[in-house]
Amino acid sequence: MQFGVTNGYAMDFIGGGAKDYHAFFRFLGDEKPLGSPFQINFPTQTLSGVSPFDPPPRNCYDSELTSRCTCIDCPDICPTLLPVAPPDAEPTCTVGSLTCLSFILTITYTLAVVGFLTGYAISALRSHRREKSYERVALSEEPSSPRNYTHGLVGVRSLSQHVDEDSVGAQSESPRLGRGASPLDPIETVQPRQYRLNNILRKGFYHLGFFAANHPWLAFSVAFLVTGLLNIGWKNFTVETDPVRLWTAPDSESRMQKEYFDTHFGPFYRTEQIFVTATTGAAGGISTVDTAITVSERGPVLNWKRLKYWFDVEKDIRSLVSPSGFKLDDVCFKPAGPHGACVVQSIAAWYGNELKEYGPNTWADHLDECASDPVDCLPDFEQPLEPQFVLGGVPIDGKGYKQYSKAEALVITYVVSDSLDTHKQAIVMDWETTLRKYLTGLSQRSEAEVGLSVAFSTGVSLEEELNKSTNMDVRIVVLSYLAMFLYVSLALGSGSSTKDEDSVISAVSQWIYNLPKLLRRSNRESAPSADYRNVPTLLPRFPRSLFVSTKIILGLFSICLVLLSVSTTVGLFSLLGVRVTLIIAEVIPFLVLAVGVDNVFILVHELDRQNTLHGPNAAPILQGNDGPTSPTSSRRSPFESQHLDIDDGSLPLYLSVEERIARTLAKMGPSVLLSTITEIVAFALGALVPMPAVRNFALYAAGSVFINATLQVTVFISALCWDLKRVEVSRPFLFISFSKSPNYILSE
Repeated sequence: MQFGVTNGYAMDFIGGGAKDYHAFFRFLGDEKPLGSPFQINFPTQTLSGVSPFDPPPRNCYDSELTSRCTCIDCPDICPTLLPVAPPDAEPTCTVGSLTCLSFILTITYTLAVVGFLTGYAISALRSHRREKSYERVALSEEPSSPRNYTHGLVGVRSLSQHVDEDSVGAQSESPRLGRGASPLDPIETVQPRQYRLNNILRKGFYHLGFFAANHPWLAFSVAFLVTGLLNIGWKNFTVETDPVRLWTAPDSESRMQKEYFDTHFGPFYRTEQIFVTATTGAAGGISTVDTAITVSERGPVLNWKRLKYWFDVEKDIRSLVSPSGFKLDDVCFKPAGPHGACVVQSIAAWYGNELKEYGPNTWADHLDECASDPVDCLPDFEQPLEPQFVLGGVPIDGKGYKQYSKAEALVITYVVSDSLDTHKQAIVMDWETTLRKYLTGLSQRSEAEVGLSVAFSTGVSLEEELNKSTNMDVRIVVLSYLAMFLYVSLALGSGSSTKDEDSVISAVSQWIYNLPKLLRRSNRESAPSADYRNVPTLLPRFPRSLFVSTKIILGLFSICLVLLSVSTTVGLFSLLGVRVTLIIAEVIPFLVLAVGVDNVFILVHELDRQNTLHGPNAAPILQGNDGPTSPTSSRRSPFESQHLDIDDGSLPLYLSVEERIARTLAKMGPSVLLSTITEIVAFALGALVPMPAVRNFALYAAGSVFINATLQVTVFISALCWDLKRVEVSRPFLFISFSKSPNYILSE
């Protein structure tokens, strides 16, 4: 039979855990404070002339109402309910051995695979036929006339510009291959297929890039004004650490049931638990009077010295005062009311929290008695304290008796009241923080003092450990951003690389070669060499072209845009009431950094290609239909003018910085847009998951990618224009030119 108060057997409460009537009589007759006032010895054998009273025992399910037990104590009398088939236990629609849903999905998947393979085969066959339809030409045959390119390709002028203009404008009807290709390019590059949507996107990105390059201050002002306003949402910034709110949807049944229970009956208690064990292989200060205790692999946790030590620890815990002035008595759970005792499950409760009446020779016997009969040693909160709640690893002797005094672990539990009132909850958490600090110091010194290992868990331990982990990860995030900054700064300048002899490796090698000369006085007094690099110096001499081509400021700016996009996203969603989770703080910076750096490299490398084709080093005098034309005088957009009639023997066309920037964004803008839309849609689908942790992460990721891509096609384009102007006037990376495109002097 169960006893509901202790959640144990009734015989453990009223009979000391007796297994037969002899043990039960012995428990009733023993002299003890709560029980018989004197010793009663019941005879174990039947006396002569006395017949035992031996009525027939009744079962708990007997029909006699005077002995019939309740259903909760006797499952045999509980009514048996008829089995009910679970809903949808068997499919109502089947096709053979498959359900209708499985059949439809199988057919759909099969048709999709067959359709894909068929389309791929048709596309490959058409491509193969199209390649055979082109006329083969001899690469060694010269063209018959300057306007005829049907007899050969060797000797033909550069084909590198016509396709570029076609890629951002209307396709030319000229039979020439045009600019933008070389004789070694595949035919798909020379004659690309034109898509209307792609042309529309390129036109749009061309105008956007042209506007951002010509009005950088306006682009910067608008972008930073909008992001600054969105960052105001940081005032509502909160981090969600409650596991219930993180991993359960607000409309889930379990969540609503918990909220109903908390509202009507109050939230469940907060528990503070301490786990104490002996140091492995150490006696830990066992006194000479404890000769009966032997140290096993873990060892008994208790002896007289350790017991006194732990009583002092619990006394310190009861007297702890939080910064707001509250003690354990102010926050603990009291079953008897405000003036009752706190619920503290500890072996100290069996001793009345005092050891004055006990000594080295009596503490162990009292512990065994209280553990065997918890009713005889009620704590101050007047509830029997079962030994399994406070002791662990209890050994058993050869006779089957438990040796509680030789237990290997102690468990101490402080039950603290919880509340939906945020003010009361803050008081409890304040005291828990104080307890955690005390236990942290205790765990560091207890092993050296008495050989005890202390582990603990408080109500605020989880949140503080998570915050501690996050704060430690900040250094990793900073280091990763610094590493990416160095990589971007050096790698972005590779497109405008200088000669091999002007590289860092060459400068350092030359310095090492000249170092012995620096140590000899005669060489220092000799005339300087004509080559400045051969003159020995204390530090290496790096060429000026290296500092011109290195895009340190541009790399730093691209990293700052990534940080700005993350910050703006946090401000936006904090303003909308979407809380930040620790997963977001850990993952989003790395995610946006990886995506953002890819787009930066795509844009910069395409700009390097435009500089090679249309930069100042490739600028000629143009011979058009109306005579010689200055390359800087033409600012006509390829979308607003017809193709220039370039002479067949002329060099590639020089374009202004703004025009090259616009063409760069027109070429790479659709690719950036497509990848950005794909990423945003993928993350936005994750926002449909009802779990708040996943939903919030998906929202923050989609917002960060969108804002970062928007800043890259606007603000970064303006910064790219400034940096290109700086490079073309040969200024180091610390000096940025805000002037218009330089005018180059060209001659025939």
